[in-house]
Amino acid sequence: MLNTKQVSLYLQQLQTLHPQAFKRNYLFYSQIKTKGLFDELKEAVPWILAAMIFISISISLSLYIGSHFPQLDTFQTKGISVLIIMLFFMLIVPVVIKQIKHSSTHLYQQLSHTPFKIATLILLQAANIAFIQSSLLQGVLFFLALSFGFVKFYKENMFREHTKNTDYYNLQQIRRICLWSYKQAIKTKFKLTITNKDTEQYKTYQQQFAYFLDLHLQLIQYENKLCKTYKFIDLDSYIDSMM
Repeated sequence: MLNTKQVSLYLQQLQTLHPQAFKRNYLFYSQIKTKGLFDELKEAVPWILAAMIFISISISLSLYIGSHFPQLDTFQTKGISVLIIMLFFMLIVPVVIKQIKHSSTHLYQQLSHTPFKIATLILLQAANIAFIQSSLLQGVLFFLALSFGFVKFYKENMFREHTKNTDYYNLQQIRRICLWSYKQAIKTKFKLTITNKDTEQYKTYQQQFAYFLDLHLQLIQYENKLCKTYKFIDLDSYIDSMM
């Protein structure tokens, strides 16, 4: 088990060695971290944001579509606006998942199938617009799209009761340098492919590539240990803790 002081000290060492890793290196997930499943009022924040942002966009898109395509009825304009938001999620979610893949093994296992879920929602919404035309089904599909495409990425729950704000911060910082080390390995690998093998520069890039690859492996394993320390790994372990 890792304690807060150990993690903070390790993070300080990393920040001293690689200060550039924490500049303009943003993670587009886990902005809010909460304990348990529904134990904090913070759980409602992502839903409030989702409603404020995407319902407003849906209404605006519906009005815009209705004014430019008067042959469409109200249900169709609303349905198309919801479909556009789903398609937007389908474009942006793989980018976020790629970040997760190289910075958090635990979360990647949970969220890697999200694009398939959103693709299913898109097909159902298209069928609903064309054939079913159910407002109730459209509402359910929109709710699920907001959950899969925004809420599940914005918040991260199932943290243990003893987890502190400092732990949340340290975990996110470790994830940032995880992603940064992966990017550096990819950049260095590209430099190797365009550099003459008989030069000193090539040897330097080889050493850098090996270093960043090893650093990334160490950090991703360390992040996984932190998750096991701070979080319930699955729903069963969370339920067991309550008994």
